Amino acid sequence: MRMKQFKLSYIYLLAVLLVAGSCKKQEEEIPRGEFATGVFVVNEGNFGDADGTISFFDPTVKTSTQDIYAKANGSSISGTFQSVYFYGTNAFIIDQAGHKIEVVEAETFKHIATIDQGLNVPRYMTVANGKGYVSNWGPYDANWNTPNSFIAVIDLTNFSVIKTINTENGVEGMATVNETVYAAASGSTIVHIIDSQLDEITGVIQTPSAPRLLAEDATGKLWVLCNDYVTSNLARLDLINETMETSFTIEGGAKSLAINGTGDKVYYLCTPWGALASVNVVDITAAIAPSTPLVSGDSFYGLGVDPSDETIYIGKSNGADNGTIIRFNSSGAELDNFPSGRFPNGFEFRK
Repeated sequence: MRMKQFKLSYIYLLAVLLVAGSCKKQEEEIPRGEFATGVFVVNEGNFGDADGTISFFDPTVKTSTQDIYAKANGSSISGTFQSVYFYGTNAFIIDQAGHKIEVVEAETFKHIATIDQGLNVPRYMTVANGKGYVSNWGPYDANWNTPNSFIAVIDLTNFSVIKTINTENGVEGMATVNETVYAAASGSTIVHIIDSQLDEITGVIQTPSAPRLLAEDATGKLWVLCNDYVTSNLARLDLINETMETSFTIEGGAKSLAINGTGDKVYYLCTPWGALASVNVVDITAAIAPSTPLVSGDSFYGLGVDPSDETIYIGKSNGADNGTIIRFNSSGAELDNFPSGRFPNGFEFRK
């Protein structure tokens, strides 16, 4: 009797293991979308033509695909794209000139929704406590200033603006650190601190000049790229004490900011008027700018650094023509290049 029970138990256990193994295999074999892993290039487009696109580069086979939204949906979307933000299974294409955000599936770029209410010149996005936060310049006044800038709080379940937070002039780059939101106000010299539970500004951190872009390093410090069209600075913020820890002057025309995958190096792009553009790199303990650039050239428009291998991606504008992406290794040696859309201004890396 006991032998019979043992055999039955063994058969049952074997069946359970087979079923579990089959389920695990099915989970592993769920196909991913065409754009599941790779490099996404934000092609801003010409402002007057609203011909921005998102292109895709697969670094494993070194192939590029142009206007992946059109490929996925059968037609292009009109817009001037400032940035794209990935969160969960979705991607958010931010169209500054169209005052809207196109929401797509992250791995297929199939259209999901359009957020076209409650936005005015949207720029960048971050997420905290399951909500989206989008910087908006707001309407221009007669002198082309943006005194009514704000942050739109987005419900990520129904893709609608649920609240606005008034900010200083020209709110730009966004970052989330420990569920606190930080927003650079480029028309001032402050970074806003926003409580994502209250959705209210609770403080500010001073910067040396107009703050534009933000990036968190491995120690939890926040780096700020500043440019007021006269002076450019790189600053490091202590978020615990809410103070600027250090800052130093860098070459003029500071435009793009990136952190490597280990969070111990800061890369930035400068595009000074009448001189070659340059990509520079500093250690996160730096207190002075580097004496020589890592890479220099003309018509550099955007910068990205692959967190997996520190490959440097530089977007080069070619005037009225489509742009070019040039890749360099971390030592500054050119690797290769591939085509992109007009005015490539940014990159997102998905693994």
